[in-house]
Amino acid sequence: MTKTLVIIGAGPKAAAIAARAVVLRDLAPAKDHPRIVVIERAAPGSAWSGDTGFTSGHLTLCSPAEKDAGFPYLEPNLRPGSGLSAAVSQTLFARFSWSAFLVDTGAFANWVDRGREFPSHKLWADYIRWIFDRIPADWLVTGEVTRVSRGRSGWTVTYGAGAKSHSLNADGVVFTGTGNPRRLAADATVPIGRMFDPESFWRSRNLFASLSEGAIIVIGDGGAAGTIVAWLADTLRETDVIIKSVSGMGTLLPRGDGYGERRWFTDTDGWKQLSVDHRRALMSRTEAGVISLRNKQIIDAAPNVEYVAGRAESVTFDDGGGVDPELTVATRYADRLTRVDGQYLINAMGFDPWSLLGPVAGLPTRRLLQSTGAG
Repeated sequence: MTKTLVIIGAGPKAAAIAARAVVLRDLAPAKDHPRIVVIERAAPGSAWSGDTGFTSGHLTLCSPAEKDAGFPYLEPNLRPGSGLSAAVSQTLFARFSWSAFLVDTGAFANWVDRGREFPSHKLWADYIRWIFDRIPADWLVTGEVTRVSRGRSGWTVTYGAGAKSHSLNADGVVFTGTGNPRRLAADATVPIGRMFDPESFWRSRNLFASLSEGAIIVIGDGGAAGTIVAWLADTLRETDVIIKSVSGMGTLLPRGDGYGERRWFTDTDGWKQLSVDHRRALMSRTEAGVISLRNKQIIDAAPNVEYVAGRAESVTFDDGGGVDPELTVATRYADRLTRVDGQYLINAMGFDPWSLLGPVAGLPTRRLLQSTGAG
């Protein structure tokens, strides 16, 4: 009996799985391949396009474009050296690689001549949509997942499309996406237009670009914070606006991005040999609480960035009688409380991946997933 795999979100992960599934189905038609269903509430690549927040669309990737939907073009589940293994890698590259996308759209020569620059998020979204245009149309479903529950024979995924609700049975479910922004306790008097997160900030970036003085507080030490601080520092470099970067160590650390780190994400066999503690340590060095080298260089050269060491605990607001309204963020470093004042606050402490399960999965399902180390 054919199994069904449901993927929530039509982003890069879903594109990678769907592309490989298409190739395997075409090259080995006699095998019993799973049915793929991707459920997307907006459009493929929407989180990268700049149309739904999270990015302006003009930001650039922190990884080279060659790390695309098919990378590293190794088939760990197929016998090395077998004809099928080589055929899958070659076909995957020919049909779904970044280079194939550029050739198909007539942009390959221009990209090479310009130095093979890292692509913008918007162009990456175009690449993701291009992949989904080349997979079976019935693999992509438009709707918002409202619940995932576990039964004796598998999973039940419920999603809404328009005014209608639909359910389908699945043997496996893949959750993708960042989750919801992490929240910071804020006084009820803080106006909505004074606090932003990594999703809403980019939709309001024209507001920040128009500022000429004052202070903007950015909380966080990871990629979201680093990207926002770098963008603000560059955009407001000819103004009197100060960007106050608040983080636990009072600095923004660059991620490890050398061969020694990158190779672990390519060598799937080697990754399996690492202990869980070593995997977490490697992730913290390369992904969690670190920023890209590009953003680090921009921030280090920016005279309009100030650092504050401490963990943000709460936010209050003083309207100044309508004369000089100001936000105050209470931060704690060791046993000492510090006040950080500014006109705007961007809470860029990152995202909570487990929040993907919030309204979607009931408590028993969340416990089951957490106990198995999923996420």
